Amino acid sequence: MLWILLVYVVASNGYTGTPALAPGYRGATFATKADCLAAAREVASVASPGMDDIAKTGLVLVCTPTQPPPPPEAAPPVEVITPAPQPVQPSFPPMPPPPKRLRH
Repeated sequence: MLWILLVYVVASNGYTGTPALAPGYRGATFATKADCLAAAREVASVASPGMDDIAKTGLVLVCTPTQPPPPPEAAPPVEVITPAPQPVQPSFPPMPPPPKRLRH
């Protein structure tokens, strides 16, 4: 799986300025997550000369897979064993036959 280093710039101007997040850009692609994380540790932000000390910038670095992980291998189908049908036993005894009518 390939890993990509995404870089986002966060900047704020002034003490009460609201930080703004710039759209991310693709830094580089790596073969392993460990390589991506190692490269992220090496990234540094350099302030240009003459910037006010109240202007603040920062970087947000994210290592993420470039493709979704492959689906897990399907487990072999499980054989479903259905029990043999059992004769149904009534829960109550059968009703007695109706009384016979006597003819007069």
